[in-house]
Amino acid sequence: MKPIKDIVGKVLSHTRIESTRSRQTLLFLGFVVISAMLWCFVTFNSSIVVDVAIPVRVTSVPEQVRFLTPFPDTINITVSDRGTTFLKYLFRTQPSLDVKFDDYVTADGHFKVDLSTLKRLLARKLARSTSITAIQPEGINVKYTDEPGKLVPVVLDIEVQPDLLYAQTGPIHKSHDSVMVYSDATTLKSISEVYSYHVSARGLTDTLRRKVGIAPLKGAVVEPQYIDIAIPIEKLVTMTQKVQVAVRNAPEGIKVIVFPSSVDASFMAPQNFHKTHTNAVITAVVDYNAIVAGANKVPVRVGEVPAVFKNVQLSLDSVEYIIEK
Repeated sequence: MKPIKDIVGKVLSHTRIESTRSRQTLLFLGFVVISAMLWCFVTFNSSIVVDVAIPVRVTSVPEQVRFLTPFPDTINITVSDRGTTFLKYLFRTQPSLDVKFDDYVTADGHFKVDLSTLKRLLARKLARSTSITAIQPEGINVKYTDEPGKLVPVVLDIEVQPDLLYAQTGPIHKSHDSVMVYSDATTLKSISEVYSYHVSARGLTDTLRRKVGIAPLKGAVVEPQYIDIAIPIEKLVTMTQKVQVAVRNAPEGIKVIVFPSSVDASFMAPQNFHKTHTNAVITAVVDYNAIVAGANKVPVRVGEVPAVFKNVQLSLDSVEYIIEK
C-alpha cells in the first residue's frame, strides 16, 4: 500500500494550484480527511462501551390505580458492542421499554420488576450482539393503591404585605378549595387537610396571581398538585363619610339624645370599594356608661369599621347630650 503522502501528492499533482500556500493547505486538509477516515474505520470495528438511557412506560394501568412512590422515567444501562452496531442506532428510532401493569403486580400492593426480568426485557430492545454490563436502577419496585381518593381541604401558607397606601381588599381566591388524596386506607384516615408551599410576597401594588404547589405527603399522592390563587390588592385613597351617632348601653326607659346626631368620619379606603362593598358603613358610638354627672358632653368613639377601611378618625371627639326619662 502506497504511503498516504504519495497518494495525496499524486492527487494534488493533477490539480492546478496557483500558489505554494494553497498547495500546502490542501495537503494538510487531505491528511486530516484521510486520518479521520482511518480513525472511524478502526473505532467502529472495535468493541466499545457506552451508556444508554431507555425510556420506560407502564401500560394498561387501571383508571383507579395511583402510584404512591416515584416511578423511574428511564432505565440507564451500560452496554458494549462493535462501533458499527451503535452507528446503526443513529439512524433508528430510540428504543423504549413498555411493561404491562397486570404482569408485574404483587399481592401486597407493589408493581415489581426484578433485575433479571428487567435485563431480559431490555435485551429484547437491543441488537443480539449487544451485551448489557450494568443497569440502574437494579429493578423497579413501586407501591400503588386502588383505594378511592379522599377529598380534603387546602390550607394556604401565605404571607403577603401590600405596599404603603395599598391594602388587601378581599379574601384569597383559590381555584380549588379541596384536593383529592390517594393512599392506602390506613394512611387516608390520618389525613384531614393538605398544605400549600410557603408563599411570601411584599410591597404589593396590584392583585397577586400565582400558581401554588401542594406540599407532598409521605406515602400519598395529591391531585391536582397545583392550585391557582388570587389576592386582591388595591390602592388606598382618602375618603369621608357622614356617620350617625348611636347610643349604647342606655337603661330601659331612658332615652339619650345627642347633638349633633351625626359626625364626619375620614378614612383610607380602596379606590374602587363602592363597587364591591356597597354596604360598608362606619359607626360612631356614645356609651351611656361614659356619661359623667354634671358634664354637658360625652365622648364619641369609632364603633364598627369594615375591614377595607384604614386609619378611621372622627371629626368630633365628643358631643352634647340630653337625657329623657
